[in-house]
Amino acid sequence: MFKNNIVKARTINDAWRDTMWLCVVNGYDYKIEQGSYVGQIRKQLEYLTIIIEEPWQTPLAVSLPEGLGFAPPTSEEKIQNYFFNYLLSNKKEDKTSYTYGQYILKQIDPVINKLYNSNGNTNQAVISIGNERSIYLNDPPCLRTIDFKVVDGKLNMTVYFRSWDIFAGLPENLGGLQLLKEYVLNFLDDTEDGKLIAHSAGAHLYEMYFSLVNQLCVDKISVSDGK
Repeated sequence: MFKNNIVKARTINDAWRDTMWLCVVNGYDYKIEQGSYVGQIRKQLEYLTIIIEEPWQTPLAVSLPEGLGFAPPTSEEKIQNYFFNYLLSNKKEDKTSYTYGQYILKQIDPVINKLYNSNGNTNQAVISIGNERSIYLNDPPCLRTIDFKVVDGKLNMTVYFRSWDIFAGLPENLGGLQLLKEYVLNFLDDTEDGKLIAHSAGAHLYEMYFSLVNQLCVDKISVSDGK
């Protein structure tokens, strides 16, 4: 199971559960020296590929068994807000340096035009997040690339995250990105919804979620300091 750190799943919920378990089994101990939660030890995957066959299946929001004492990390409403107010909007709060939307909005129409005018036969329908100044930010964008491809009449989306919070970030990110894919699909003729594929070289589980992950996974998480 989990050969080559590849998760193949039917839905976003299935992918989330399996990716957590994969990180428990194959993750390595990573002490945070720079970034969020400096000083903590987290479990991180050297690399990760997720292939979701039917990412449109609803609800998009993931679920947790009752009785755990924890709420799911996102909801249908939060995913909708993430899509409309962060992925497809250039408005940002005073304390934030950027939103993904400020990059996406400038590129989404040209991407749709390339797909439409080529009948899907193009490798150029790619949105880049960030620029040459992003490396100087205290927290550079985690999502860096959104790639659209039409394969056998179906629109696939492939994304790359430089760093990815598996428990709290992944479900809302994938739900919102699926809505972005459906938005693009509205402008294409004779094209069906396709796979959602994600890559990361920094997918991780934060220490604060270890106890919950242990309740969800068959194998149990542990790190070198004994926590």
